[in-house]
Amino acid sequence: MVVAIALAKLVLHCIFNNRYGYFRDEFDYMSCGDHLAWGYVDQPPLVPFLVRVSRMVLGDSLRSIRFLPALASSVIVILTAMIARPVDGRRFALGLSAVAVLIAPIYLSGGSLLTTNSFEPLLWMGCVYFAILAIKRDPRY
Repeated sequence: MVVAIALAKLVLHCIFNNRYGYFRDEFDYMSCGDHLAWGYVDQPPLVPFLVRVSRMVLGDSLRSIRFLPALASSVIVILTAMIARPVDGRRFALGLSAVAVLIAPIYLSGGSLLTTNSFEPLLWMGCVYFAILAIKRDPRY
């Protein structure tokens, strides 16, 4: 059920991600992706690298540029359910947490634009998940 909700979120983003045109920072990331370097003044090198890979694999369309943020936003749904399971969440808790992330405005907007902030919730939720696993396995952590 959680995977179906995540796939629905991905499809939703892929359908509606081309409605408003390019965001000004997306042009910057595309330009930096054409000229990769280890350090930029205004952003870390991960996002320009991901834009370059996305453009090489999927092309230059607006949907292809915004596919990776949509994918990251969809993985957040699955990761939220994975966080709910170790804290003794059953089927209802997993579904409720997945739906809550699905309709949360911050995650809906995060998957709609390519920014450096698109990938932060995914990374932080991953940190929380591994912290919960460490605490559940050995309470001394």
